[in-house]
Parts: sequence; C-alpha cells; structure tokens
Amino acid sequence: MQQNHIPTQPSIKKAIVIGGGIGGLTLARAFLDVGIDVELYEKRSLDAMLSGPGGIFIQRNAIRIYQLLWAGKLYNALYEKGGKIRKGGFFNQKGRPLYLNAPEFIQEENLGICLLRPELQQILYQALPPDKVHTGVAFEKFEDLGDRVRVSFQDGSIEGDILVGADGLYSRVRASLENCERLTPPIYSGTTCWRGYFSGAGLPLDPEYSWLEFWGKGNRFGYFDVGGGRFSFYAFQNTAMGGEDASQGGALPMLRSLASNYAEPVPAIVNSLGEYPIYRDDIFDREPLGQQWGKGRVTLIGDAAHPVQPSLGQGGCMAIEDAFELAKQLKQAGDRTQIVSLLREFEASRSHRVAQVFTSSRQVSQLGQTDSAVGCFMRNWIYQLTPTWLGDLQFKWLFDYHPTWS
Repeated sequence: MQQNHIPTQPSIKKAIVIGGGIGGLTLARAFLDVGIDVELYEKRSLDAMLSGPGGIFIQRNAIRIYQLLWAGKLYNALYEKGGKIRKGGFFNQKGRPLYLNAPEFIQEENLGICLLRPELQQILYQALPPDKVHTGVAFEKFEDLGDRVRVSFQDGSIEGDILVGADGLYSRVRASLENCERLTPPIYSGTTCWRGYFSGAGLPLDPEYSWLEFWGKGNRFGYFDVGGGRFSFYAFQNTAMGGEDASQGGALPMLRSLASNYAEPVPAIVNSLGEYPIYRDDIFDREPLGQQWGKGRVTLIGDAAHPVQPSLGQGGCMAIEDAFELAKQLKQAGDRTQIVSLLREFEASRSHRVAQVFTSSRQVSQLGQTDSAVGCFMRNWIYQLTPTWLGDLQFKWLFDYHPTWS
C-alpha cells in the first residue's frame, strides 16, 4: 500500500532548479510538497516551455509518483487528459505480431498514460504557483559558497541551499560542473526520428491495441493513443547525423517513402499527416556518469545526468523518478551539514537503475534498427519463438519501482 505520509519539515529552505521540462517541473512540485521552497528558471519563453513535439509515455513506474504529489491531483489530471496504455506490442513490416504486451503482466489495469507533450507540460506547470517559475532567464554559472550556492544569470543572481540542473541533453549546469563552456557532443545513435500526432478518425486502427510498433529494415514506425481520439506517431530511420528534409521535398515525402514498405495502418497514418506539424531530430545519448553526478551543493536529474535513447519510453519516467527520490532524500536533512552527503547518496542510489535503462534502451534500439536482411530475419524469428512470459521479463523490472514517502 502506498504511503502518502510526508516526514517532518526539512532544514533546506530554498532550492534552485534550472530547466522547465518534465523533470524540473515535477521536482519543483515535489519540493513544495515536502516543504522546501523552490525557484525554477527556464531559458525559453513560457510558450516555448509549454510546447514540445509529439507525445510521451508516462509509464506505471512514473505515474505512481503522481499519485503521491499534490494530493494526487496531478495523477487525476493526467488520466483525464491522456490515453491509457493498454495492450500493444512489436510487429514486423507485414503486420505480424512479434511480441505482445498487456498490463496484466504486472497485475494492473493499464501501464500508465500517454499524452501530448504540450499537454503534459501545461498540467505540470499549472501544479505550481506562477511566481515559482521564471521563463526567459538563461543560466550562466554557479558558485558553491560552502554554506549556500550562488547562481548567476544574464541579468542578476540568486542564492539558495542547493542547485539542481534539470536542463537536458546540453545541460549548462553540467558544463559548469565540468568547468567548461559547453559539454562535449553527445553520442549519435545513427538514427533520426520524426514525431507528431494525428486524428484516428477514419483510419484502420485496431481498437484492441493502444500502441503498436512496426519493425522494418533499418527503420521503425510506431503510434500510441494520447486521448480524445488522437494518436502520436514516431518513425526512426538509420541515417547520417545532421540530415534535413527540405532537399527531399519535406518530411511528408520522406515518411511516405518509409511507409511504402509497411502494411496498414502505417501508410494510411502517414497519408493523414498533411495538416499536422511534423518534427525531426537526431537521437543521442551519453554514457552514464556512474555513482556521482554532481559535487558540493549541486546535482543533476533527468537528461542532464543520464540521457537515454527513447526505445523503452523511459527517458521522461527516469526524470520523474529522479525528482521524487531527490525530494524524498532531502526531506531527511535534519541540519544543513547533511545536505552535501544526501545529494551524493541520492546520486548513488539512482545510478544502477538509470544505467540499466540506458543499456536496455540501446539494446532495443539496435534490435529495432537492424538493417541487414539476415539480421531482420533472425530478430523476427527469435521474437516469434519466444514465449510471451519470457518476453515480459525484459520489461517487468521497470515496473517493480514502488515510490513511497516513508
């Protein structure tokens, strides 16, 4: 049974969070829930912060956290807006099932929720007092003063007890920790991704499934229910880094070429995309940092610490877990001398799990993006012969996470 009891008042009075994405906004709410004042700073404008391409999975391990935050109001808002993760799976290009997955494998009615990124951002933002979120403010550097940390921006500075970098793949806080102007380039996966959304009306979508992913030769296509009769799609293609669609006539012709090798409903979905925005970006990750992500009164969460490839749909979920576990850890600070050690304990406690997600995400990406005929045949043959219960084991450990405040 989940514990909603929150321990006694912490000695930490103010936390500074850099980054207004999923992890940063969730962390700000978690800090407020445990009695830690927080100021969140985001370099983008408010409109840009509340935007984003395509949809996102908030799977059962992460959605359990939202049951605990803000008296469960975040959890309720997400389920009111999004689409439940029900039965789904991997299929080959011709539409033959390779592996099917249903919520019963973890004794749940659903595996969480999917929704459009702008709608998730809006829900998380509305869970915070407006004066706690400052947009259009770019982080420059920090100074650890021993008993506090000073954070400098382009037009001033602020002091607090801790600084948390939740500022993504190209984190300026992480660069400052490493004493460099900008981080070394991340690791290119060899794959680019198109994302967007569409209306399911009139399309030949099987109502038995809330999500499907089709595996081809050097490419993949997937879609998932994001609520209200809408679906988000993604398409991966092995290609050189830095490509663009303009020289090929735009994103739609590129996707039509990819979809031509697939069974329905993939071609029908692509043909319906003309009236919707399509985003393209290359896929990167970084090797895990190990057991220490920060130093002194500074730490990192989410993609700033451990960016992963999106094949498990767990990148955002790991940021949500980080946020909850960091707030829970710092709530234990009986006096200010414990803060630094608690930050290092938080990092060490998360290191093994995020490293597992990193490795598993790469493995699933490599399988799905296999680009040789022999490799595709072997991949599909192995998946078809693997019993469902055995296939479930590669994912079940993700959902064994049960957050509590105690």
